[in-house]
Amino acid sequence: MAIPKQQHWVPRFYLRFFATPETAEKDDPKVWLLSKDEGDPLLTNVKNVANSHYLYSPKDEKGQRCGELESRFADLEGLMTSIWPLLANGFVDLHEDQSIRKGLALFVSLLYLRHPLRRTQVEKLHSHMVTLFESLPKDINGNPAVGEVKHKGVIREFDASGWTQYKSSGPEKKKELFVDSIKQNATYLAEILLQKRWSVIFSERPVFITTDNPVVMLHATKQVFGFTTSGTVVSFPLSPTRVLMMDDRLDQPSGR
Repeated sequence: MAIPKQQHWVPRFYLRFFATPETAEKDDPKVWLLSKDEGDPLLTNVKNVANSHYLYSPKDEKGQRCGELESRFADLEGLMTSIWPLLANGFVDLHEDQSIRKGLALFVSLLYLRHPLRRTQVEKLHSHMVTLFESLPKDINGNPAVGEVKHKGVIREFDASGWTQYKSSGPEKKKELFVDSIKQNATYLAEILLQKRWSVIFSERPVFITTDNPVVMLHATKQVFGFTTSGTVVSFPLSPTRVLMMDDRLDQPSGR
């Protein structure tokens, strides 16, 4: 199967639900783009939105691209396409219907992890790790003389045998690290989301928008926080009339 060059981090089927009414059911649905920085509003096809060349298909040592992750995304999106009209326009009891809840949790997890911002974070982490470990003493092979590391109270053995390759990672290798981070964290993050209280805000009129980064974390008091921080609220627009909210207020009723 040919690997698509233009790979979307926000699926086109999802963007279709935010298309203009006169194009939403056509083969070329269009959405209005509004920049938060500058420029006039732009009407464009959803295929032109939130995509990048081979975002999830890095080249290997032989110069061949792998389409495994893009194929997995396509499979999940195919499943979500069939249920999205009900999520976007109807009523689903996300407390009782665990199959849809689990599928949606994985979908939201991947939407967050596959965003190019996560790729930038992986690259920054790589740079930070190289700077840190290059400042440490070296063994006879030139690798950091570190036997173990401690993270969140857990001590783990540190294998420095691949340090030279890691340190010299180029753009394609860093893209591979980004892809690996998606694979490693998708289920973990979905399970965190499943533990939260889910509710959906309804509007009788189409007042909600989406963005190229639709999964948003908010906290009322903290500047630095994550998905597991107490008080973190996650929002995700399902359609112009529905917004999914996930929070930690489990002492209150769940569902819609």
